[in-house]
Amino acid sequence: MKLKLLITTLVLSGLLSAQAQEKISDGKWVDLFDGKTLKGWKPVSGKAVYTVEDGAIVGTTAANTYDNVLATEKEYGDFILELDFKVHSLLNSGIQIRCHKFNEGDEKPKKGKTARPGHVYGYSIEIDPSDRAWSGGFYEGGHRGWLKDLTDNPAARFAFKQNQWNHFRIEAIGDHFRTWINGVPAIDVHDSETATGFIGIQVHGLGSKPEKRQVRVRNIRIQENPSPSPAAKTYVPSTGPIVPEGTQVTKLADGFKFTEGPAQGPDGRIYFSDIPNERIMVFDPVSKKTTVHRENSGKANGLWWTPSDALLACEGGNRQLTRTDAEGNLDVLADSFEGKKFNSPNDLVQDQVGGIFFSDPRYGNRDDMEMEVEGVYYYNRRKKVTRVIDDLKRPNGVLLSLDHKTLYVADTELKKIFAYQVTGEGTLGKSREFANIGSDGLTLDERGNLYATWKGKVWIISPEGKDLAQIDCPEGPANCFLGGPKGNTLYITARTGFYSIELNVKAPVPYRGE
Repeated sequence: MKLKLLITTLVLSGLLSAQAQEKISDGKWVDLFDGKTLKGWKPVSGKAVYTVEDGAIVGTTAANTYDNVLATEKEYGDFILELDFKVHSLLNSGIQIRCHKFNEGDEKPKKGKTARPGHVYGYSIEIDPSDRAWSGGFYEGGHRGWLKDLTDNPAARFAFKQNQWNHFRIEAIGDHFRTWINGVPAIDVHDSETATGFIGIQVHGLGSKPEKRQVRVRNIRIQENPSPSPAAKTYVPSTGPIVPEGTQVTKLADGFKFTEGPAQGPDGRIYFSDIPNERIMVFDPVSKKTTVHRENSGKANGLWWTPSDALLACEGGNRQLTRTDAEGNLDVLADSFEGKKFNSPNDLVQDQVGGIFFSDPRYGNRDDMEMEVEGVYYYNRRKKVTRVIDDLKRPNGVLLSLDHKTLYVADTELKKIFAYQVTGEGTLGKSREFANIGSDGLTLDERGNLYATWKGKVWIISPEGKDLAQIDCPEGPANCFLGGPKGNTLYITARTGFYSIELNVKAPVPYRGE
C-alpha cells in the first residue's frame, strides 16, 4: 500500500472518512460546477484563461499578470466546500473563500495595506506543490499574509499527492476555519475579519515567463449553514519498553559494499545507498525484494524524500546536493560555497519550510579538497547556500527534532552529538553537547528519542540525552530509519548488508503506518 494512502487512513491524525463527514452536516450538497460550462462563475481579475476540459475547470497562466481569479457569482457565508484539484508541479495556486474585489475608489479594507485596485483580497486556502508543501494552509491576500501555515503539521504536508488529483474539504462556520487535504486535517483556526464573500479559483502569476502552467478543479460542491465537524482526535504516543525482549535483527538483503542513507519513499518502499557501487537501492516491504533504483548515483550517501515526492541526495562522489523530482528530472541544487567545491556532502534533513541542512565532511583521500572547513550548510527555498556551522571537526549525521527547534549534528572525530537551537529559517543559536558518542546516521521515533549508529550498535537516546537502550547489529551500522508498513520497523544499513528489527515504538508522522 502506498505511503500516502496509509497516511489518509491514520486514525491517529483525527481524520474522518468522507462518508462520515457528509453525515454530520444537516445541510444539502449543491454542485457549484456542472462539469460542462462555467455557468455561475465569472473572471474578476487577471489575464489567466479559464476553460472546461474533461469535467474540470482549467486555469492557465498568462504572462505579466499577478492576481488571477475566477469567482462564483454568488457570495457565501457559512459553508462546507469540497473539491478535487490537480496542479502543475511548479505552479502555486489557491481556492479563494469569503473574498472581494478591491475596485478603484474603494475604501481600503481593514488591515489591508497591500490591497491594490483591481485585485482580490480575502482568504485563500493554498495549493502549494513545492517541497514546502503547505497545501491546505490559510492565507489572506491583500491583508495579513499567512494566518496559518503547515510548519507544525507534517501529516498534512505529506498528504499532498504530486501530479495527482487531491481532495480539499474546507469548512468556514462563523469565525472558525478548518481544512482537510486528502482526509488529513490541515488547519483549525479562528478569524473574524471577513464573514462573507465569493468563492474563487486562483492562478498565481509567473511574471514575464511565457510558460503555460495549469491548475484543474473538479467535483466542486457546497453545503450552506452546515453543522461543524467533530474535533480531531489527539494522538497519544506509545509507552513502555522500546525494544521487545528477545527480538533479533533480521537480514533483509546483502552483497553490497557499503550501505547508507535509508529513507522511506512515497510508495512505502525503503531506499538506501550502496556508495562504492554508486547505486541507490530500493527494498519492498511487501515482496521483500531489493532492486536497483538508480545507477551512477555519484556515490550518493544520505537520502531524503520531500512531501512533493522528490528525492534529495548528498552525492559524495560528485560533491553536490541534488534533487530528483517526481518525473525523474535531476537538478543540482548546490555543488560549491564561495567559489570552492564541497568536500563530500554526506547527510541531510529538510525543514518544514523546504530548506535543507546538510553536512560536508571528507573521509579518505583529501588531496583535492578546496575548503579548510568541514562544515554544515543550509540550502534555502531561494536557492542560496549558507554555512551554519564551521567549528566542528568532521560533522556527519544531521537531523531535526520533532518540533524542528533543535538540529542534532554528530561529529565522528570529536565522538560527540551536539544539539543546536534553531532560531529561524536556516539560522542556529546556542549549542550544547547532547551525547558522548559520534554517529554516522540519525533517526527519530514518535517520542522524540534519537537513534544513533556507533561502534557496532544502534544507540537510543531520550530527548534529554539519557541512554535508553542499545541494539547490537551483525555488522557495524552506518545509518538507520524508523518506518515501514506499521511504522515500527527500524531499518539498518550496515556495511555489506541491509537489516531490520521490529520495535514497540513507532516513527513520527508521516512514517507512522496504519
